[in-house]
Amino acid sequence: MNTVGPHRFADRSAAGSILGELLAAQGLGSDAVVLGLLRGGVPVAAPIAARLGASLGALAVRKLGIPDEPEVAFGAVASYRQHHVVHHVPRIYEYALRRYSPAILDTVERQASAKLLRLSAAFDAFAPDCAGRTVVLCDDGLATGATMTAALRVVSLLGPASLVVAVPVSPAKVLRELSAYADAVICYSSPPDFSSVGTYYEDFSQVSEPEILRLIAEFGTKP
Repeated sequence: MNTVGPHRFADRSAAGSILGELLAAQGLGSDAVVLGLLRGGVPVAAPIAARLGASLGALAVRKLGIPDEPEVAFGAVASYRQHHVVHHVPRIYEYALRRYSPAILDTVERQASAKLLRLSAAFDAFAPDCAGRTVVLCDDGLATGATMTAALRVVSLLGPASLVVAVPVSPAKVLRELSAYADAVICYSSPPDFSSVGTYYEDFSQVSEPEILRLIAEFGTKP
């Protein structure tokens, strides 16, 4: 379900509230698990979980940036409930290999994985079981889709009944690519001239770990 066209959200919470209504209309409810990708996805996931009465959790991801273009992701790493996945975006990884040796890119992966495991450990207590349940993975938006694909791949190892992606904004091409990993992809706005995710928010300030802990404490998790 996509609404193609430009749209600006007040903040991540407002975007999550819109997505929560869309998911409720799809029939999702309290049997679902809603996972926000750390860090920006958690403020989106919290109002979704509240609307559905669902479990709320946090999933650790880090993108793998090209050394001199760190905003361009050649892949991503994801960790959840002691499972760990490395995902490469084929076309961007090949571009990176033309500019850097495999050893340099391996170093980027090792450094990102070390930071990821520390982040994941900090939120281990907020990782609901996904086995046999519908899992909704949320982020504040997608650019390459690398982090979301890594998240989908790691959750798929846990035996979910189905996987749903819910994001406020994304390029249409990325949404099509994600359909290979998810049972459903829900996106509110898919602008034809997509730029950066932050462009579509009035408030796109960084999300701190204390803020994530506050959201999880407020909206709670269910076993």
